[in-house]
Amino acid sequence: MQWTHPIVIVLLVGCDGAGSPVRDADDPGSGDSGNNSDSGGDTDTVDTEARATLDGEMSWTVDFGTDSEAEGATDCTYTRHYTGVEARSAPWLCPDCDLTFLADVEMVAGLDDCYAQISTTAPLETEYLGFGGGVWYRGAGSWLTEFGEATVAGASVTVTHSFTAEELGADYSFEIAGSLTVATDDGDPYDGFTPPDSYACGWPKADPAAYTGGYVAEVGETLPDGVFTDICEEPVRLHDFAGEYVIVDISAMDCGPCQSAAGSEEAFVEEMASAGIPVHVITLLAPSLSDTAGSPTQRQLQQWIDAFELSSPVLADRVWGLSVVGQPLGDNFGYPTFVVVSPELEVLEISTGFGSFDDMGATITADAGQ
Repeated sequence: MQWTHPIVIVLLVGCDGAGSPVRDADDPGSGDSGNNSDSGGDTDTVDTEARATLDGEMSWTVDFGTDSEAEGATDCTYTRHYTGVEARSAPWLCPDCDLTFLADVEMVAGLDDCYAQISTTAPLETEYLGFGGGVWYRGAGSWLTEFGEATVAGASVTVTHSFTAEELGADYSFEIAGSLTVATDDGDPYDGFTPPDSYACGWPKADPAAYTGGYVAEVGETLPDGVFTDICEEPVRLHDFAGEYVIVDISAMDCGPCQSAAGSEEAFVEEMASAGIPVHVITLLAPSLSDTAGSPTQRQLQQWIDAFELSSPVLADRVWGLSVVGQPLGDNFGYPTFVVVSPELEVLEISTGFGSFDDMGATITADAGQ
């Protein structure tokens, strides 16, 4: 096996990649991976339908403390303009949102004389926004977090929020206010993440009913669904593997235990098949432990497949691992983490770290009654 680019081997039982996402300078709660391309499969025809759109502005008013003012800081305001389209393809990013949008962002006022006083980093150019239950949500490249109150009146959404200096850990506070308008147009609210009628890579296609459950992985409950890009550049749905046992392997490319698991995967799959129990190990891959909210490129997917000679799906994770499994596990989450799933899509076991597939195989064998 040979890599086009070297991989760092980390000799640990499990890798801790569940750390807090990078934060936007003016929001201690918004995640920003910096590299989470949310583009779907490469398809020639895209079905369009009515989708929601979002347009409006939000302003951050900065009130500096006396120490900062003594050093020359002046109270000020900067304003962002948002232009967004409805994003339905990753509902785990904001399970409590009634509507979620992927928005282009432009700083239309206060960039040089205000924003520059609080940050040396460039402002975000894209953000996820959403609202539901009177709450406004915001995030960038990762799951959305609460970002104030959202008052909906017809097509208008009014947003208000504030941060104290203590919450920001800085010598200034924020008052945030904005008004945005929801409208509709024709487009693809799934951004290309609609699975095809059959898979070019040959994966099973159970095509069960649309998933309507929650997005927390729990033993005894149905596996939360998701759609991810494979090496054939198609969107692949987890629930299409219903009818056979599945192990969802949440891995990162530079994680030593993840590499060890990948190196043992084919032998395990063959061993289970020889016992009459077909098992699919579906890898949801992140580019690295420092970019667990990012999505790997097609080249990186191919590197992983070639290095470990894998025949089961290797898919580009889209923060599903961090959101659906990582958030509920908290400090107990790491890389790799495995979710063992029955043919009926019931979660049988969740485990972190890797020594061997023995325990997972035993769980599957016991459930199969062998």
